[in-house]
Amino acid sequence: MSYAKARGGLGFRDLSSFNQALVAKQGWRIMQSPNSLVAKVLKARYFKHDGFMNAKLGSKPSFVWRSVLWGRQVIQKGSRWRIGNGENIKVYKTNWIPRPSTFRPISAPTMAPDTTVAELIDSEQHWKEKLICDHFRGEDAKAISQIPLPRRPHDDQLIWHYDKRGQYSVKSGYQVAMKMKFPDKPSCSTRSQWNVI
Repeated sequence: MSYAKARGGLGFRDLSSFNQALVAKQGWRIMQSPNSLVAKVLKARYFKHDGFMNAKLGSKPSFVWRSVLWGRQVIQKGSRWRIGNGENIKVYKTNWIPRPSTFRPISAPTMAPDTTVAELIDSEQHWKEKLICDHFRGEDAKAISQIPLPRRPHDDQLIWHYDKRGQYSVKSGYQVAMKMKFPDKPSCSTRSQWNVI
């Protein structure tokens, strides 16, 4: 029933996915406004020595913290890093390639596990094309070389991939939550599929 009408459903909202997208908005605010009272309190209690995206559940977590971590799953699926200097982005462990199927390289790792994106950028803020071609498959190499680099290096920034400005929205978060809950299944048969038979 919660599938869109175009996918054979009735178009009702899935309340669980919608709630998860709403709670993810709170998680996004914690990251974007680290000096807010809520962010300071949660950081002091649950992730003193780490960032929000790496925070653990901890012992005796509150219902609020459990909910925020549940919403964080949506942020992890739909966010990626915008490259500034590349120093905080791990090549194989971090979402950074603007490709929605997976924001990470699909090539088998040929570099050290903790290699950063900064090692793929030269001193003039251009991609090291030869190094990229040597260590990544063609599809990955093409996607990486098309990522624009800033003229002057600055800090890397976590952005929401499904928004032009990089800001999280509940509407797009709901779509990500729905894809997490109901992975793509074969759609209704179409005339072209019947022609194959």
